[in-house]
Amino acid sequence: MRTGIKSGLICTVILVAAGQVFAYPPDNAAVLYYKAFLIMEEPNATDVNLLGQLRKGEIGVNDRIRHCLESNRKAIKEIVTATQIKNCDWGLDISEGLGTLLPHLGKFRSCAKLLGADGAVFAEKGDYRTALERWLALCEMDRHIGEDTLVTRLIGSACDSMAFDYIRGVLPKISNDCEMLERLRVRLADISTRSPSMRAAIGNDAAVWSNSLNKEGILDVVHNSDLSREDQNKAELVLRQQDNNDFCIRVVEYYKQVISRMQIAYDLPYPEAKQKLEEIYKEAENTAREKPEAVITKVLLPATNRVLTIDTRNKTQFNAVLAGIEIYIIKIKTGKLPDELPAGLPKDMFSGKDFLYAKTGAGFTLTGQGKDLDKDIVQKYEFKVTK
Repeated sequence: MRTGIKSGLICTVILVAAGQVFAYPPDNAAVLYYKAFLIMEEPNATDVNLLGQLRKGEIGVNDRIRHCLESNRKAIKEIVTATQIKNCDWGLDISEGLGTLLPHLGKFRSCAKLLGADGAVFAEKGDYRTALERWLALCEMDRHIGEDTLVTRLIGSACDSMAFDYIRGVLPKISNDCEMLERLRVRLADISTRSPSMRAAIGNDAAVWSNSLNKEGILDVVHNSDLSREDQNKAELVLRQQDNNDFCIRVVEYYKQVISRMQIAYDLPYPEAKQKLEEIYKEAENTAREKPEAVITKVLLPATNRVLTIDTRNKTQFNAVLAGIEIYIIKIKTGKLPDELPAGLPKDMFSGKDFLYAKTGAGFTLTGQGKDLDKDIVQKYEFKVTK
């Protein structure tokens, strides 16, 4: 009897241990992303250009794109599996401040482009369900890249934008499939509740600064920014004229103070937020004439200012897709497009108001009521209907 019990326990331990050893996939999506990076055959400049044209609907899937995707079939498989895992820890040590290495970002963008194009291949075959799964996985990639820094948030936002471009392009093909549209609506609504915050990313950037209180660290940020050479030289000149560490501390303290005010502005409606950010920038510009520590903030703020519009543009596109899906569903259930915009649909985030709805010969359009101030245009989205 004792021997039987003992043997049973040993077998149980072995089985449990074996289950742990061979458990797959891992509970950290980053492991699979890093694996994909290692085996991926990175698209060259020509391939990247073709993938961009495919996303915009300027070209269809061609042999070169198919070859690029087939060369990366194993990598794409790992990416898809990674997007299905909840947790994603990239193993970054943000406490290193501006010296924190972010080696995954370039590869991550390439993975996103491959995944989007792979969805287009399935759409071309008429497998819209799998195509949509690929593009919804792009949205999960956005959640995985997180909000640790502003640059990671911008890359994540680009994943969402890519997904919405592809989804909007295929909607006419599924405009008569109510079940698929309703499923897509539920998935997108769930994704919207888990969207990382651009506001938080801006604050995280300021926190990273606090771990880089030295002249070399600040210069590194300036040199790696998208500032003009003239502005970089101005900032460097100010820094070279200061000798003490107290000055660098004042630079970071002033920058964090301004960023804190910008975060508050981000909670305002877009037009008011944009105006407030412009006021903060002008104030920093004036302060820089009197306080050298404000010069660095003045030259870095324009990039941060543009982030508001990028974020608002992305959210507006997302809402337009959701609103378009609702209108397609109404058409299926009633047999025709509504004459007026139904109440309660997602709004144009540039104005905080409903989209302007108009039927066209090919389908319908949704037009914003507020300007995209960086492009000086009103965003308009066209939705076609399959006859």
